[in-house]
Amino acid sequence: MPARRIACRMGLAWLVAIVSTIAGAAAAQSGAAQSGAAQSGAAQSGASDLVAVKTSQPKRLTLSRSTTQPGTVHAFHAAEIFSKVSGYLENLYVDIGDEVKAGERLGKIDVPEMQKSSERMAAEVLRLESNKQRFDAAIEVAAAKLKGASAGVEEAEAQVTADKSEYDRKNELAESKAVSGRVRDEALNRAAAAEAALSTQKANYVVAQAELRAARATLAGANAAVDVAKKELEEIQVLMAYATLRAPFAGIVTQRDVDPGDLVRNAQNTSGADKAPLFTIAQLDKVRVRTPIPERDTPWVDAGDKARFKSSALRGKIFEGTVARVSRSLDSMTRTMLVEIDLPNPGYTLLPGMYGQVFILLEEHENCLVLPAGSVRTDKAGENDYVYVVEEGGKVRVVQVETGLDDGRQIEILSGLNGGENVVEAMLGRLSEGQLVRVL
Repeated sequence: MPARRIACRMGLAWLVAIVSTIAGAAAAQSGAAQSGAAQSGAAQSGASDLVAVKTSQPKRLTLSRSTTQPGTVHAFHAAEIFSKVSGYLENLYVDIGDEVKAGERLGKIDVPEMQKSSERMAAEVLRLESNKQRFDAAIEVAAAKLKGASAGVEEAEAQVTADKSEYDRKNELAESKAVSGRVRDEALNRAAAAEAALSTQKANYVVAQAELRAARATLAGANAAVDVAKKELEEIQVLMAYATLRAPFAGIVTQRDVDPGDLVRNAQNTSGADKAPLFTIAQLDKVRVRTPIPERDTPWVDAGDKARFKSSALRGKIFEGTVARVSRSLDSMTRTMLVEIDLPNPGYTLLPGMYGQVFILLEEHENCLVLPAGSVRTDKAGENDYVYVVEEGGKVRVVQVETGLDDGRQIEILSGLNGGENVVEAMLGRLSEGQLVRVL
């Protein structure tokens, strides 16, 4: 019994020793774990004090500036057809939707009064031309009389010369007593008579000249009267031509507001509700899309810029063209500038009045270095742009950059970066040169 008790006690001692050893090891391991956790927590606490940032590297892309604005389709040309004469519509040749060629008849107005005036004026022209022929003959007669008068003057001058010579000879003979004084007086009388006859012939010549001038003036008046009559006849014929309404260019009849038998009035003598177009012709094989460009985009719009138009009425269809005209003036109320884009429209798909969106490519830079727009910051003076570059070890370097095109999402970098830098993206607050950051 004593030996068994001793053995039991020894067993219990060994058990107590083993338990104590295990407990001590566990306590040691627990203390080591708590020490490691404390050190790790301290390290994590130091890292969490750094500002966390996201970075990205510049990329080479094609960057563009564009504008998208509402646009409306308009006919390339649209003309309202009015009448320049009054009368009843005799014939109607077209209706809405008809295609017409340039100069094609649309309608004809009956103008009997003008027809009679034209006939009367044509007869007047014939009468005046007949008078003109009579005055032509009068000129020939006056010219013949003038020629005769000229011959008479020459004959009278010759007779005066002969009679003077005869008188001189007879006077010498009378002084030498070869002939009597009566013979000399007779020669003197004949010379005086020749002088009188010469004066008469000269007067006849002057009268013939005056008659010729008068005949020529009368003929000139007759020519002028004929010209006036012809012009009046032409004017009536031109007005009669207006009685046939014609298309000014090739297009579509989009409106007709007249029927056969209607009284059509001269649009120049009407106003208000009575002054309505008889027809409207629209050229639709090519159309204009007009769009207002906001002031911020106006410096970049130029003729020749690529443009696209799409309408919700024509889903899936995009019409491409170029800017054709720029008004170069802003509306004082809307602060927008009118721009027109010409689009081919062979199938008349686009109709005047259609509404849609216009996309205009204002500027495009290929293979340029770009960053997210939020990565670029501006100094407090608003003069210089810069970025934050994170170097090895998480140190921040402030780099001045020159920017270019900005489409609102990305911005072009012209200088300051080479493309391999890690640039801080958009964030709240500012960083300083040399500051340590934690890159996420």
